Amino acid sequence: MKKYVILVAGYEYHHGRTNLATIAKRRANYLLRQNSAWRTDPEVNFILFDVRNGRIDKGTVNSGRVSWALENDGFDAIDDSVHYTADRKFIQADTNVISITDAYEYIQNIGENEPGTVHEFSVLGHGWRGGPVLVNTYQRDEFKNSGSRSRERDPWDKDGRKKDTNVTNMGFTRWLNYRRAFTNTASIWVWGCAASSLYKKVIQKVLRSPEFRAKRYGRHLDTDTFTLSFSQAFADEYFAYDPIFFFRARTAGPVVDRRFTRTLLEVKDFLIRGLVHTYSGQMAYNTKIKTYAALPGTGADYERGGTSSRRVMVVPRNSSVYGYSFNQIVRFYKTYLSIVEDPEGRGYALYDPETIKRWKGR
Repeated sequence: MKKYVILVAGYEYHHGRTNLATIAKRRANYLLRQNSAWRTDPEVNFILFDVRNGRIDKGTVNSGRVSWALENDGFDAIDDSVHYTADRKFIQADTNVISITDAYEYIQNIGENEPGTVHEFSVLGHGWRGGPVLVNTYQRDEFKNSGSRSRERDPWDKDGRKKDTNVTNMGFTRWLNYRRAFTNTASIWVWGCAASSLYKKVIQKVLRSPEFRAKRYGRHLDTDTFTLSFSQAFADEYFAYDPIFFFRARTAGPVVDRRFTRTLLEVKDFLIRGLVHTYSGQMAYNTKIKTYAALPGTGADYERGGTSSRRVMVVPRNSSVYGYSFNQIVRFYKTYLSIVEDPEGRGYALYDPETIKRWKGR
């Protein structure tokens, strides 16, 4: 029986030096290493969407290694002089560059013709909590949250969006085929950042509060309160994102409006709202497939150490190796929200479909 792993390698649009297709191929090497039975299985297929070079490659197993061959070169390769503005934003135009929707359609075709054969769908590259960033596109106004067509995908958009798996965009039949493509134990990996000062700063403020430090880590109750204080700049930029938590968002001028207490339960509910409304949370909820991704407030980096041919990406938690660490943030989520870490110990979180469903029903 066929076995598929779908890999999407975005473009390193900041400077273009890192070839993310190479990182994706290392993921194939890693999976082959972890699944010994695959090393002699001619039915294993790695499908690589190489956004940078505008091609789809197929990897098959040959003598215990992955051999790559061109499957489709019908897309345009990235050309910085054509596709990017001076501030590194992808142009707002109808282009033939690979979109994440091309990967969705590939999976949907598998679901229609070879159901139950996709073992993993991995998107490698930049990202934010709103979705993986393949090329750094920006939606046109009518497709943004406040626009007249906000539930639809902008057809010029190449990046992943939270709304990708809603009925408006996939439609029931295509969604069903997408879901049918995966095995019962399949997983989706979103390897990029979910960096956000909003969630990182709130957790840091809680950790540094006198009330939190007065108890042993992990012993705090939902009723415990913490005094939090934010700068004017932070209030101006972020308070409006969650008026439930920052209920003084409209009057956050004086210091008195930027200093308040919140219970641990209120902090947890704030983080839960953030988790549910990520791309990964929506993907897990809509597809019922386990999804692994960075937690809001954390970032990702290219893996260091280990065997170079199998290095992929991680959420840095060792300052001596990466120069920075998200260990405090990850630990807080794991301790106070019972978040489960990815099975490979990379610092990513499991977005469990049932947990997300329960949280959405609160």
